[in-house]
Amino acid sequence: MTRFSIGLLALLACLLAAVPARAEAPSRVVSINLCSDIVAADVAAPGTLKSVFRLGRDPEDSPVAALLADVPPNDGRIEDILPFAPDLVLAHEWTLPFTLDLLARMNIPVATVKDARSFEDIRENIRTVAAALGREEKGEEVIARFDAEMAAARRESANAPTAILYQDLGSAATPNSILGRILSLTGFRNVVTEENVVGLAYPGIEDVIAYRPELIALGIYRPEAPSQANAVLEHPALRLYRERYAREVRLDAGGWTCSTRFVAVIASRLAATHDAMTRSSSTLPRGEGQTAEGSVGRGHR
Repeated sequence: MTRFSIGLLALLACLLAAVPARAEAPSRVVSINLCSDIVAADVAAPGTLKSVFRLGRDPEDSPVAALLADVPPNDGRIEDILPFAPDLVLAHEWTLPFTLDLLARMNIPVATVKDARSFEDIRENIRTVAAALGREEKGEEVIARFDAEMAAARRESANAPTAILYQDLGSAATPNSILGRILSLTGFRNVVTEENVVGLAYPGIEDVIAYRPELIALGIYRPEAPSQANAVLEHPALRLYRERYAREVRLDAGGWTCSTRFVAVIASRLAATHDAMTRSSSTLPRGEGQTAEGSVGRGHR
């Protein structure tokens, strides 16, 4: 055993001795994943979050960055966690098994959120964190707010406008993804029909145009930092199609980070877009379309 290993084990032993017994409600909570950060920011009692994953404080990735600005960051490593002597660690199902194993060996309780693929998964993650924090009532309040916001975004349409939600790297939301479910909830018919476990399809630019969507919803991530990943969204052919034949709405991709209750903000934007398209459609002579960017283009159908 190396001198470094012996020193590390000694440090862990000392820190373990400093870990307090589990109180009825945790008072020293450390979150080591962005997804658990977002849920915890909504549910945790004031002052109980002692550290959050570094991305939880980044406004480009986290919808709760402002709430967590003064909470010390961590990188999710065991050496980042232990100095806070946590009585609860919030993690993700994809957190490194090595880290989770060490926490278990030190009898530090861990509550784990999962990768949300449905609205019910979002509710389940909130309940998981709320129960671990002893804040079940607060969790139900957050769920009630989420349900009310999603209900307000619901749109019914006998002739649902076609749509695609297109993101960087040329990925598009599939019907069985959170974003695909939001398109359906807000009254759109997704032109992407493929379903898979990751919730993303990768149609080429030619395919997107051939689908003839009436709405192209662009998921924009870090717009101030141009990259090859998002350059596809500004492809000349796609831009021309949007200008002539489709309505465009630009959505902050941070709004669906981890698929938390904040997807309701995206749903609200899409519902408002649906309303605007419905109003525009009702004022056009049958078969005519508008060609300005952001208009409803039905003449191509």
